[in-house]
Amino acid sequence: MNGRHSELETQASSSADVIRKFASQKTPILIISHFDADGISAGSILLTAVSRLGTPVHLRAVDNLSDTVLKDLETVDSDLVMFADIGSGYLSMIGKTLSHKQVIISDHHQTAGDPPTNVHHFNTHLLGFNGSAEISGAGTAYLLAKAVDHRNKDLSPMALVGCLGDQQDKGPRRTLTGLNETILKDAVDMKLVEVAQDLTLFGRQTRPVHRAIAATTTPFLPGLSGEEDRCLALLDAAGIPTKVDDRWRTVVDLSIDEKRRLVDRIIQHMISLKTSGEVALELLGSVYTLTREDPWTPLRDAREFASLLNACGRLGKAGLGVCLGVGDRAAAFEEAQQVYSEYRKWLAKYMNWLTGDPSVLKKTGNVVIVRGEGVIDENMTGAVSSLVSSSNLFGASKVTVVVTSTKDGAAKISARATDKLVARGVNLGRLLQELAPNYGGNGGGHAIAAGATLEKGRLEVFLEEFGKRIDSAVS
Repeated sequence: MNGRHSELETQASSSADVIRKFASQKTPILIISHFDADGISAGSILLTAVSRLGTPVHLRAVDNLSDTVLKDLETVDSDLVMFADIGSGYLSMIGKTLSHKQVIISDHHQTAGDPPTNVHHFNTHLLGFNGSAEISGAGTAYLLAKAVDHRNKDLSPMALVGCLGDQQDKGPRRTLTGLNETILKDAVDMKLVEVAQDLTLFGRQTRPVHRAIAATTTPFLPGLSGEEDRCLALLDAAGIPTKVDDRWRTVVDLSIDEKRRLVDRIIQHMISLKTSGEVALELLGSVYTLTREDPWTPLRDAREFASLLNACGRLGKAGLGVCLGVGDRAAAFEEAQQVYSEYRKWLAKYMNWLTGDPSVLKKTGNVVIVRGEGVIDENMTGAVSSLVSSSNLFGASKVTVVVTSTKDGAAKISARATDKLVARGVNLGRLLQELAPNYGGNGGGHAIAAGATLEKGRLEVFLEEFGKRIDSAVS
């Protein structure tokens, strides 16, 4: 075991000791998680692990940690507050507002400052593990949960759900690397997850093929995502039957040759729209089956599970996602499917609006800015920026920035880079962490993906400086 892995275990054990100590006193423990798929997965893992210790525990999902949010948390009856997939960018604020409480931060984002004495900071990124590709927030929470009790290895599937929700399948053919691969081994060894190579279309086991194509948003397929009629036409052009007798065929029903013809036809479609056909190749890769989930349900596929959680968080139903994360398979599952359907419609609406109205785009240097004020909901900026970036609409040399307004009148931005830009020196998390306070806000994240809130009246000046800093980093 090398140095950083040894230090990882040491820090996890240290934080686990704190959790067991407070749990033994039966004191209420409060968990705060981020509201996206990774955050909900991370929160669900820690909620389950702490609940197993027999102490009262409560989970709350948030989109950011503002002064208002932290002051509200300060009033909650809890001597131990745990943060999952959030917190490392807010060390000073947390230390100041929650100074009379003990705090554990389990995170994988880039950090700002040093942790105060009351904060136990378990951050895999600080130990040299790439928080954008090697380990997710859910994975970090899993490592902590396993340190609390080795029997929590049965929570490894949720760590993989969070990892895939964070789009960390960046290895060849969408495999997992680093600590994610180690967690996958735990899950496979326990026969909780099976891995195979297939089309990664959403609903590959459960939906008719044309609906699986239309439901796929990672990558986003312009003219096909959200367009079932066009997907039917594409299958017909590829000579792929959609039914056997009266039964709709699913992706798993297709032969290898049919899958090849389908991908070829999607590539031709993308080229006809003057976009890169290479995006379609992202549909081929590793698929992760959760063996304890019922066959023919979206929860059986780890990516689909993540999509349901992301939809719940983005549409203000994070609690519903947590229910799924801790094992509710009754009413919560049915409602989550409805929420996902609504979420998919919103994403398709945003993308069709964006591709159909070029005036909402501002291209300058190495940055493409999407002005979504009055159109894009503040909770959807991250999802839209990820879709625009992964769709390759503007090539691999652009940073995508989605801008909208919050209900409080602030400006909110979500930025996404590409692996090529990160390799050339772009670090969005550091840049937003540094710039946002100068414009009345705060920000942070990863090198490849980050976000910020700002004073609305200072947005234009911020965007100008942001563009200059990106151009300077790339040159």
